[in-house]
Amino acid sequence: MKAFRLEGSSMLPVFRPGQAVLVSPERTRPGDCAVYVYLGRTLLHRVLAVSPAGATLADDAGRLEPHFVPWGDVQGRVLGGPPLSAGAPGLLYSRARRLFGRLFLNV
Repeated sequence: MKAFRLEGSSMLPVFRPGQAVLVSPERTRPGDCAVYVYLGRTLLHRVLAVSPAGATLADDAGRLEPHFVPWGDVQGRVLGGPPLSAGAPGLLYSRARRLFGRLFLNV
């Protein structure tokens, strides 16, 4: 298990900048939040889909396009977060936030 301190606001209100999270190296499932390395940066985002080769992740704010990350770059699943940080409720929340965020930005 590792601890990470968060930066950025792409996962508000579920996670706040400066918040510390614990990460378990176990595999993730859609809806979970995971810490991973992407383009040299350590990030925390939502798992949208998984495959034998890795996971597709994106932020809840809809600022980043979903992107594929191989399992070797996924540090693990965030533990003990708020209810919207894992599983089916998290996945539904993320999809709704991304959809409605785009609608409001396109007005």
